[in-house]
Amino acid sequence: MVVLSAAVCTKAGKALVARQFVEVNRIRIEGMLAAFPKLMGNDLKQHTFVETEAVRYIYQPMDNLYILLITNRASNIVEDLETLRLLSKAIPSVAGVMTNLSEEQVQEKAFDLIFAFDEVITAGGYREPINLQQIKTNMEMESHEEKLHNMIKISKIESAKDQAAVAARAIKDKQKEQMRMGGMGGGGMAGMGGGSRSDYDSDVAPSFSFNENIPSTPTPAPSAVTSAASASRARQPVKGMSLNPAGAKNKSAEDALMREDKLAPLISTSKSSAVDAPASIATAVAQQPISLSVVEKVSAKLSRDGLVELFEIKGSLTLTAADDEAALCSVQLKPPTSKDAIFSFNTHPKVNKAAYEKNAILQLKEANKGFPSARPVGILKWTHSGTADDLIPLKINCWPEEEARGQMNVSIEYSMDVPGLELHDVRICIPLGTSASPTILTVDGSHKHNSQTGELTWQIDLIDSSNSSGSLEFNVQQRDAEAFFPITVQFVSQQLYSSVEVLNVLNGSGAPVVYGLSKSMSSEEYEIK
Repeated sequence: MVVLSAAVCTKAGKALVARQFVEVNRIRIEGMLAAFPKLMGNDLKQHTFVETEAVRYIYQPMDNLYILLITNRASNIVEDLETLRLLSKAIPSVAGVMTNLSEEQVQEKAFDLIFAFDEVITAGGYREPINLQQIKTNMEMESHEEKLHNMIKISKIESAKDQAAVAARAIKDKQKEQMRMGGMGGGGMAGMGGGSRSDYDSDVAPSFSFNENIPSTPTPAPSAVTSAASASRARQPVKGMSLNPAGAKNKSAEDALMREDKLAPLISTSKSSAVDAPASIATAVAQQPISLSVVEKVSAKLSRDGLVELFEIKGSLTLTAADDEAALCSVQLKPPTSKDAIFSFNTHPKVNKAAYEKNAILQLKEANKGFPSARPVGILKWTHSGTADDLIPLKINCWPEEEARGQMNVSIEYSMDVPGLELHDVRICIPLGTSASPTILTVDGSHKHNSQTGELTWQIDLIDSSNSSGSLEFNVQQRDAEAFFPITVQFVSQQLYSSVEVLNVLNGSGAPVVYGLSKSMSSEEYEIK
């Protein structure tokens, strides 16, 4: 039971790919392959083998080509036919073409076909106990070490990005502080004269004695005025100092309103403010003192029969304080409802757990220290794990059915039974196991085919009560129903499973603080196997 050679050849006996499993020279193999068409003759026979005195040819036509096994005459022909049948399935799968296999396609995938032959037949010519799915898995050559290395690499990149973001934020804060200190230094003369001169003007400007009898318009010495004017022209194109410039009252009123409403100052377009332009631009972007983010991640593993194997919800409340002053705060939450009975809530170790359990207030045990500033901090987490069918946000049913000529008809249906839920940007990814393009028969939504990865993505922009169910039907060249699994699902939503809601944020003295809040729920690992 020894296979001497496995080959793909033309009807004229030209070898496109040939793999030998025993010691045999090239001239003998080429001679046996060249003799194959002559041995077949023109007789139409029911069987697909030809024997000589030394070897047996077992073959199967495939369009204009032949898949050929050369064995010794003592080999078990039944097992050899099973080997030939497995190769006839593996070759189109590896070549990526289910019909009309050409010489160019075989030569292009020659090395991959040799690898597939080696998976089916071992050195020495004996058949391996293997199926088509195992051949595909072995040829993918997935490496756990490579995945681990890539995960570590991605983690390092993300960590470097986070560190760069923190460093950039610290640089910006330092620049703002320097600009603010510079503005205070340059405003000393403006406080006395109402103008907007810089610090060096106080060094070259004439000395005035401000008292109760000061005149409305002082008259300095001519030499001092000339020196101040020349220095001003040399350094900055501004006019002479005015104790009561036009519009000063209106400007003061605007500043008072801005301070009262905590608004950022507008960028001045006058020539005199050209030096202070960077400071105005830096403060033009208003930021919330406190930013809160409520996020829930949903993971599910469902069987193709619709059974729930695992369903998990992981939620978190994250706080980001803009500065140390804003970090001295506490967060008042809405008291838990019956909806939260399925969750297990846990506070951060530094958060006062007694205050949370009694009054639903999130604050540090040492309130005088405050939360860390300029970076997000998780202050509350909640989890749920179970197999309840009524909580599943999206159920998927997949029905692959084999048709004639190596085709599969696949019907996929989704259903959403959670009332009031809205899912956005839904992506249902179906592996096809082939690069051949599927023929779409019906689809609710849109679809996208990726021939490189052999995947079909079903896209639905919004799923709500108006379209709580939908279907997709297509035909594709495939013989293995297992190739369409696992199906992965991605989606996002603004609705949460929990009733976590922020009522107010208070500072250290109990006054309300302006805050921003975002809520989202998304899928993390959602598979149908």
